[in-house]
Amino acid sequence: MTDEAGVPPDPVLLDSLGGVLDAVESLERISGATAAARAELIDAARRTSETMAECEGGGALGAALGAEPHGWNAATRARRELVFDLAARLHLPERTAEKLIGESQRLVGVLSITKAALAAGEIGYRHAQVIIDETAGLSDVVSGEFERQVVPRAKELTVSKFKAAARKKREALHPETIEARHRAAVDDRGVWIDPQHDGMAILSALLPAPTAVAIMDRVTRIAMANGGADDTGGDPDATIADTAPVPAPVKRTLAQRRADAFSDLLLDGDLCGTADPVPHGIRPQVLVTVPVLTLLGQTETPGHLDGYGPISPDTARDLAVRAPSFARILTDPVTSAILDFDRSKYAVPADLKQVVRLQHETCTAVGCNKRAVHCQLDHTDDWAASGTTCLSNLSPLCAEHHNLKHHTRVGLRKLADGSMQWTTPTGKVVIVRPSNLLGDGMLQRGSPGGALGPPDGYPAAAPPDDLPEPGWANAPPPVDYPF
Repeated sequence: MTDEAGVPPDPVLLDSLGGVLDAVESLERISGATAAARAELIDAARRTSETMAECEGGGALGAALGAEPHGWNAATRARRELVFDLAARLHLPERTAEKLIGESQRLVGVLSITKAALAAGEIGYRHAQVIIDETAGLSDVVSGEFERQVVPRAKELTVSKFKAAARKKREALHPETIEARHRAAVDDRGVWIDPQHDGMAILSALLPAPTAVAIMDRVTRIAMANGGADDTGGDPDATIADTAPVPAPVKRTLAQRRADAFSDLLLDGDLCGTADPVPHGIRPQVLVTVPVLTLLGQTETPGHLDGYGPISPDTARDLAVRAPSFARILTDPVTSAILDFDRSKYAVPADLKQVVRLQHETCTAVGCNKRAVHCQLDHTDDWAASGTTCLSNLSPLCAEHHNLKHHTRVGLRKLADGSMQWTTPTGKVVIVRPSNLLGDGMLQRGSPGGALGPPDGYPAAAPPDDLPEPGWANAPPPVDYPF
């Protein structure tokens, strides 16, 4: 054997390369065995947690928990505590931890052939996940037959090819029609956003296939009809780089026109007939942080859009000036400390809510990414006891984690710098850092109940006659939780 130059390879180097690749292969087998052992341990933790719940459920503690609202009981609490504890230890989102517990239970309890192949290093964990996913909804008997037929293929195929083969086998063995399964799958529909680099984001939707295809068809037809002078000609999916140079204004590709039509339809319900990338039609109540020198046009430091992240200086300036529904935050050009908070509303509780959501842009639970604007504001120390309504005692918690704090043995403290200290029932401590560190001079904390006053040098607006005096003293008690 020779290389392209006709020189035989160095046998010593070739043996060395083979040895390195053998070691990589061995490590891959070890990782499979490790995943199998992890599944055994996680399922042992699940069984222990359920045993504890059974013991508590039969006593006075279980009776008290069962009487609480929202359907909480000893079993519910034990499961939530286990998920939160595992997520905190492995630095995983709770949904991922929940999925891992379920996968471990399936591997240990039902999919014995798959677990044995994983422990032997014959398949990887991603192959095992395909089998777990494809047996979802199947009886234990059908699942056993399914894995008996597909595990040999998993030892030979890549994950993507194996997934396609496993899906076909599932259809052949599934006792329920695809129509009935589709009706159940429709319940999982949803929309989510995935931030990307360079001021972009991916908006995704899980929809019934006919609906998704129809939406894509309509957007495409609108984009093609809206071509006109923008049409690049030739391949409709070609990018600008694929075509010959064109004079200004730059022509839009079909893909770009699809995106513009999609945006116009969702934002305004009509077609605005413009390729202007300025986000017209945006009306949400969100925060845009702008370095003061960027706002003045003296630097090009990026701004920050609540719920997304860094945005271009031009976009930050445009939103600060042209979008009245955006609350402007000015920051020091050197220290990044907050210099001013734009308060267009006099009502103090509303201002305080905005500051709390600025400090933590998402739910403060470990791994939770639900935006603070959609969360409840929780008093870390219960308001009904001795807790006060002030920044140092408030943080956003989504309804799920508000319930977790109230109904379980999970502990929560707010530290001096705004960090949230979570303690699991088994004693694991995890710190969630604030999204933004607030400058010491920003807040005036001398008023009763922790109310905010205007920063130094910022004139206070006169309250309308029909508004109560600022502060929580005149506010009605919270609807859900008095804390």
